[in-house]
Amino acid sequence: MVPFLRRPLVPLSGPLALVLALLLTASPAEASGFLVPQPSPKPVPMPWSIESYRVDAVVRGPHARVTVEQVFRNLSGRQLEADYVFPLPPEAMVSSITLFEGGKGLEGRLLRAEEARRVYEEIVRRRKDPALLQYLGQNLYRVRVFPIGPGQTRKLVLKYDQTLGSDGGLTEFAYPLGAARLSARPIRTIAMRVDLETKAPLGPIYSPTHDVAVVRTAKNRADISYEGTSRGDPGDLLLYWSTTSRRIGAQLLTYWPKDEAQGYFLFLATPGSGMQTGPARPKHITFVVDTSGSMAGEKLEQVRAALKQVIGGLGAGDRFNVVAYHSSVLPLWERPRAADPGARQEALRFVDGLRAEGGTNIEGALRAALSAPRPKSMPSVVVFLTDGRPTMGETNPDKILASIAKANPDRATRMFVLGVGVDVNTVMLDRLALENKGAPAFVRPRENVEVKVSSLYGKIRHPVLTDVTLAARGMKAMDLLPQQLPDLFRGSELVVAGRYGAGGPVQLVLSGRDGDVEREFHYTLHAARKGDGLRSDFPARVWATRRIAQLLDAIRLHKKRDPELVNEIVRLSTKFGILTEYTSFLADETGVSHSAFAVNVRRAQKNLDGLASRAIGGSGWAQSANQVHRRGASRAPKPTSGYYLATEGDRDVKRVEVGGVRLVANRTFYYRGAKLGWVDVEVPDAAKPDEVITRWSPRFFELLRSTTRVENARLAQAGPLLLQVQGRVIRVVDPG
Repeated sequence: MVPFLRRPLVPLSGPLALVLALLLTASPAEASGFLVPQPSPKPVPMPWSIESYRVDAVVRGPHARVTVEQVFRNLSGRQLEADYVFPLPPEAMVSSITLFEGGKGLEGRLLRAEEARRVYEEIVRRRKDPALLQYLGQNLYRVRVFPIGPGQTRKLVLKYDQTLGSDGGLTEFAYPLGAARLSARPIRTIAMRVDLETKAPLGPIYSPTHDVAVVRTAKNRADISYEGTSRGDPGDLLLYWSTTSRRIGAQLLTYWPKDEAQGYFLFLATPGSGMQTGPARPKHITFVVDTSGSMAGEKLEQVRAALKQVIGGLGAGDRFNVVAYHSSVLPLWERPRAADPGARQEALRFVDGLRAEGGTNIEGALRAALSAPRPKSMPSVVVFLTDGRPTMGETNPDKILASIAKANPDRATRMFVLGVGVDVNTVMLDRLALENKGAPAFVRPRENVEVKVSSLYGKIRHPVLTDVTLAARGMKAMDLLPQQLPDLFRGSELVVAGRYGAGGPVQLVLSGRDGDVEREFHYTLHAARKGDGLRSDFPARVWATRRIAQLLDAIRLHKKRDPELVNEIVRLSTKFGILTEYTSFLADETGVSHSAFAVNVRRAQKNLDGLASRAIGGSGWAQSANQVHRRGASRAPKPTSGYYLATEGDRDVKRVEVGGVRLVANRTFYYRGAKLGWVDVEVPDAAKPDEVITRWSPRFFELLRSTTRVENARLAQAGPLLLQVQGRVIRVVDPG
């Protein structure tokens, strides 16, 4: 078992931010480090802010050197002298720590786990801060800090070295960016960069927690960066990578809880270094553009700008056409042409001449695009843009879908759909894309159309493998999502989620077309056995998010009303805290318990009946946009994430953030008011705890001496708690 498997997430250097933040800023319940003022034995809260926060990691093979640079401001009216005390994982060793007042280095002392536990418990007894409990049993580093005067700033730089765990070529790096939320004032920018170099060529690089930017600078080097703010909860960052010598690198991430009959997996595939550069593969692409009267003004100007950019970027081997439509259908040419300089210039003049007028003949435009001959040697794509419903020609959505299915019988042409505004029939557009091996995207009112068109084309301009399939042998794979795998493009990553029933060595075969050549890629990987695997349950949460999307598609797009579908939506939403617009009531602190399953199913069914049938207006747009994110989920959703809802009048949409739910050590907790506090989803009946324990009592510390790190993390929440500990339901209450 490698070090990063089945191990609670521990801070690597973020405690430096937390050390200051715990006493000086937000709720102690959320802190992860602590500050011990000197000489007073009692902690005195003093406000501080983190003015800047930067993390630089240089990774060479299995070795990481991390530099954390933070600037703190004393917002109090008094001078502070204190000890910084922060935990370290076993693999990390501090090399230097400097408080920049004259550039002086600070001397600290490392306390090993046994000695550190006594120090932790002593400070916990004194401070009575639940947040410190999660560090019981970890190494401890303590350092005295020079006095900092009121209103002054100090820059503190911490450097540490760490040996990273590896399993079958998969390496993990973790960093607690969540520390940043504990500044008295929001941090405008949190910057993190990982300079990664490996001996062998890099394969997939994946973060299940954050939207990181990856720039591959060589076959074995990459710059990985993240920028965010401390508003909300940035969360702890996890990063995985592997090496490969193949044209398409692959990795398998697995998680199998010991109390479940099947495990969860993510299969990742990324084009190798040889396929990330070089000339683009030829493609056959048709742009179908709405020029009806409703497109007049800024929308059409943005579409013109986007088309000019896209046409200018076509390769000489590409074939393309532009089909404009309003009441009539106006193709640039009768059939696509090679993207030579003359054809591109003619197309640019055509785009300049587009005018907004008339109605919306969707079926006629799409049939014109699909009627052209399609060469088998290159992938064929239609990019379809509309801001309205069909008003000319065939206007019945079901008949339009049937007509397009007849014109594209083998689905050889992918259809990528862009719906602009809330007047589109979102159910029809969803089905057009999904039933033709493409993907839908939706543009909010007043959102920039040019950016969305350019972004969409940027994803599909360099095809690597089309007609992709995945076969898994030896792991009893089931419930793969998505069921229809998308094409693989340069710079993209294929993420397949699923469940499985057998661990050990497995064979995975990725197949597809490279132009007119059939290719297979074979991988021998390892799936964890029951009770084993990654310490984090993100594979399960990614799968659950996609499964919820699949069930909602069955209800919305295919008009299925089976009770089993709603039951499964509610079960998954409850267990994983993945709340949708239909199950958001689960986080309502005044609502019924999460354990009242039958009641919650009825509430979800009522919401689905009221919303799912709406295809036009703000409600329809919001549902489709939410589904786009759920279908394509490639990382575990944060409990604080939200969804779109229609505004009053159904003419626009708004973003709604979900509160009242949190994820702690692979367990979902719901807030149930001031009396019950945070309730563990595994608690079957909130009214019948096995024991009530007063926090900081002798019995409470007796319990702590027998708990695991995972249980400590769940106990490290302030206020009333109701949770499973060692197979028993424990209620934790504050004194008095």
